Amino acid sequence: MQLAPAVVTRRNVNREGTVSEMRVTSGMQHQKPFPPPPVPTAQPTSSSTARALRVEQALRLLPDVEDLAPLRGSVVSLSAGRRDARAAGEPNRTIGKRTLNPTALRSEVTQLLGRVTRRMTVLYDAAVDALESEQNGDRSRAVRALVRAGEYEERGLRYAQAHAWYRQALGIAEQLRDRQPEMEALWHLGRLEATRGDLDEGARAFQRSLALAEAESDHERAARACQGLGEVLFAQAQWTGAEAWFNRGRQYTKTEGALAGSLALGLGQTALWRGEVPAAAEWVARARRCFDAAGDVAGVIRSLLARGLVEAAQGRSDEVLNTYHEALARLPVSDADPVLELTVRLRLAEFYLEQGRLLDADDEARRAEDLAIAKQQRGALARAYVVMGKIRERQRDESGFVFFEQAIELCRSGEPARRLEAEVYREYARFRTTMGDLEEARAYAELARISDSSRSPSR
Repeated sequence: MQLAPAVVTRRNVNREGTVSEMRVTSGMQHQKPFPPPPVPTAQPTSSSTARALRVEQALRLLPDVEDLAPLRGSVVSLSAGRRDARAAGEPNRTIGKRTLNPTALRSEVTQLLGRVTRRMTVLYDAAVDALESEQNGDRSRAVRALVRAGEYEERGLRYAQAHAWYRQALGIAEQLRDRQPEMEALWHLGRLEATRGDLDEGARAFQRSLALAEAESDHERAARACQGLGEVLFAQAQWTGAEAWFNRGRQYTKTEGALAGSLALGLGQTALWRGEVPAAAEWVARARRCFDAAGDVAGVIRSLLARGLVEAAQGRSDEVLNTYHEALARLPVSDADPVLELTVRLRLAEFYLEQGRLLDADDEARRAEDLAIAKQQRGALARAYVVMGKIRERQRDESGFVFFEQAIELCRSGEPARRLEAEVYREYARFRTTMGDLEEARAYAELARISDSSRSPSR
């Protein structure tokens, strides 16, 4: 995970949306309504503690080059845990202020090199498989090998690399008489583009995949393409169009399996955003039944998260909390999907925030921060900091700006995250409005609009 050093500046934004920077000493000089930290007692200073570096220092020292990306990621993931930031007297601490013992990092080098070697083995194996398939005249298998490499890179959040593999696969698939490899490559490309924030490119890929699937009477791939199109329109807040695509996808599903569950879940979420709460509850319940029948644990958890939103819309706060706790309990004890677990924890933190339980919200957001750092999930880490910033907004604590600034830096480092960056700008604009900085609020709202409208295919 490519992380920028912790932010130590506050941006001033003018009406044109340009950013200037003003140095500040710290974001922690304001009094917080948190319990006061315990009085520290004298502790012997060990040599390892004396040598500890802050993460921001370490990242400034190491060049931001691809060869060192795994090492830079370990600098972040191996940083010291939160140790309860409030009790440590650091309620506004972000990732850059965590500490790292370089000696511990040295002991991890062998494992790091092992992971790098494993990645190269997977990619080289896929490349050689593609070459051998080409030699044997089986170009469909060559496409599948390239797609397999792209999937591996996508799971590792190396989106630019995954995009290159998928594009290469698509270029070969377009030359084949067999249309299935082309449908598969287009679907993967559409999902990746939508994830990266280029919704228009994602929609085009899904449209092409759907046209081929319908021409080939491939109902499963047609349903998957419809689901992708529905999710793109949902992300654009086009509820009617999203509902139409989810319904069209259901027409292609013959069984009540995981795919049917995902389409029903999409319909439930769309109905909820349209204010149709009873219909939303019915679709979410149907999705849950589909996922249960398919044994899809991740799908069950997703349906529980959606049920929590429905219960919140119905004003059933106790049920919401029970539902989110059930979602947490459903996560596997080992090898849990970090993205799914982070989604649950951040949803729980947001719920506590909405209920005014600020200490609980901060605790859950800090748990999400720990997990996001350990698993190198940059986007989730940015979202955790947005929640912390919103907590400070509730407290009318201006020093909360450090969380929004860190979230912006996370969005700008590594793989571009334009959609998330726009969300951060919007929340930052609300924060500045609450703090009474109306001019800055308007400027950040404008930056959000620019981020929304400036997504290019290159991103």
